[in-house]
Amino acid sequence: MEIAPQSEQWSVIKKVVFRFVAAYLIAYFASSVLDTLGEAIGSGFAEPLIRWVGSDILTLKGDLKYVANGSGDTSYAYASTFTYFLLSVFAALIWSVADRKRTNYNRALYWVTVLVRYYLAFFLSVYGFSKFNHGQFPEPGLWRLLEPYGESSPMGLAWTFLGFSTAFGIFMGLFETLGGLLLLFRRTTLLGTCIATTVVTNVVAINFCFDVPVKIFSSHLLLMCIFLLVIEGKRLLAFFFLNKTIPPADFSPIFRKKKWLITRKVLKGIFIFVCVVFPIVLLTYESREYGESDLSPLYGVYEVQSFVRNGENIPPLTTDSTRWSKLLLEDEGYITIADMTGKRRYGAFEIDTISKTAVMYSYRDTARKYVLNYSMADSVLTLNGVYKGDTLAVTLRQWGADKFLLVGRGFHWINEVPYNR
Repeated sequence: MEIAPQSEQWSVIKKVVFRFVAAYLIAYFASSVLDTLGEAIGSGFAEPLIRWVGSDILTLKGDLKYVANGSGDTSYAYASTFTYFLLSVFAALIWSVADRKRTNYNRALYWVTVLVRYYLAFFLSVYGFSKFNHGQFPEPGLWRLLEPYGESSPMGLAWTFLGFSTAFGIFMGLFETLGGLLLLFRRTTLLGTCIATTVVTNVVAINFCFDVPVKIFSSHLLLMCIFLLVIEGKRLLAFFFLNKTIPPADFSPIFRKKKWLITRKVLKGIFIFVCVVFPIVLLTYESREYGESDLSPLYGVYEVQSFVRNGENIPPLTTDSTRWSKLLLEDEGYITIADMTGKRRYGAFEIDTISKTAVMYSYRDTARKYVLNYSMADSVLTLNGVYKGDTLAVTLRQWGADKFLLVGRGFHWINEVPYNR
């Protein structure tokens, strides 16, 4: 983007719209930074006003309070967004009266554009890198593979679809990262904006169509992309629809003095470093957090073959909530038990591969721990010991994720007939 001459005359409507957009973006960026610094700071910033707007103007029910729980579409989030909208309208009105004689805001527009570009670049890079190794969309877990489609939430279904294919995740991540990095340079801003707009539009569609609670944030990212496209609107219109020659943009230096040129390059270098290094560090952490090294030594789904309690063989009745049906050992130190009714129970399962024992206990009652002996041979697991006052002898057969059609089907260049099941 080039800075137009300061003698250019903006229309009244254009100046008012810019004042509102600038005020809203500044308020939004400020709230994002404060929320990122921590819940204590984020919840304290303008919270009384937001709570009043949410309860008295929007008539939202419940306790409106900032909570960092992973959902960006809480009642408090909608109230805060509307609050910033009202404040921006108010600020634009005061600004318009106080600065009504100004000819244009070309220089202010340039700096607002820089903020939008860098904001988009950072988050697109973070989200892009997170897709390279199932950081955002993990591979479908064993229970997810066991679960019927109808038992999935819309978001769960989307996460299963997007996490299934490593290659597709890399494909999405590459374009998000590419669009973000191109936005960091003035010469490639337009190309980066076009790529980012396409990518973010798809993200917004997924969030709305699959009820993913990031609708507010992703919509803001899309509006920022549209903001950048509108700035280049005349050139895009002439190129794509009017078949006119487009003059090259002016990328002459914004700063003239050497010290400011050096300062700009240093700050930009630091930001580019953050945009690249921070996502890589985050990706490395997530790889360690969810990597194969954290899988249980007895990883797999185990179907109960026989369940002997206190010397009595318990038949597999579907109404029996005390008899185990399946055991799932996925993450190290954890166990999921499904009874015959289908109800799941979660607990700790700390395995000692040397002594062939496992300590089993409930998260709700860590004082009561039960030690079970185990043995594994030919995909058959046996558990013996005292559990909750009963002597158990359980025989289970193991089967892994490759037994599921979704995982075992694989990729085929040639399909004589569609394999759609």
